[in-house]
Amino acid sequence: MTLRLSEMYTSVQGEGQHFGKPTIFVRFAGCNMRCPGWPCDTQHAIQPAIWYKEMTKHSSMSLFQAVIEETKENNAYHVCLTGGEPFMQPTVELEDFAHELWASPEYSTEVFTNGSYELPEWALEDCDIMMDWKLQGSGESGSYRDQRFRNLPYLKSSDGIKFVVKHSRDLDEALELTERFKNITKAELWVGAVWGEITDAHIVNYMKQTGAPWRLNVQVHKFIWPAEARRT
Repeated sequence: MTLRLSEMYTSVQGEGQHFGKPTIFVRFAGCNMRCPGWPCDTQHAIQPAIWYKEMTKHSSMSLFQAVIEETKENNAYHVCLTGGEPFMQPTVELEDFAHELWASPEYSTEVFTNGSYELPEWALEDCDIMMDWKLQGSGESGSYRDQRFRNLPYLKSSDGIKFVVKHSRDLDEALELTERFKNITKAELWVGAVWGEITDAHIVNYMKQTGAPWRLNVQVHKFIWPAEARRT
């Protein structure tokens, strides 16, 4: 089996724990969610009609070689595995690719996931995880909820949980979940706005009023380049 690559490019990490770091984005094709509450900003990676036309197939070694070439061209040594949903990829091949990266100590890695799959031990040990917790506004809050809760205890202090909020009801839901998470996970909690919906200022004011222990997640790349731009 092979890894389905939607795209690979170097940019600056615009969100999460590695914000501001030059990063090679390895975006895999395919997702098991659609988030009907708002337009996904990676339709080219989640819609089969699009990614079937655009994807390339790689062995773990050929994908690692592609990362090396990307590093030579753009001088980035941090790699973000994203999608779509990375853990939809063939399990053995994805792990082999990660081990190829770790065999070169200059590389660091992170994974952005929707939490719908059991987080593999290899990723928990050697990657930083950012798990996107779906709220009501996304239209996917009930999808794979039990699996997300099962993943919580395994997240480290260097990992993160990201709430993407569309409106005030999502903020209230995120706050309720924050209380539930207190004795379950060590992960940091991040909150960010759906682009074009609720404002960052609204979120900050909510944090001030409630004392919510969150970090504001601002997708900085959308302020540097046009929000709809690809491969920035």
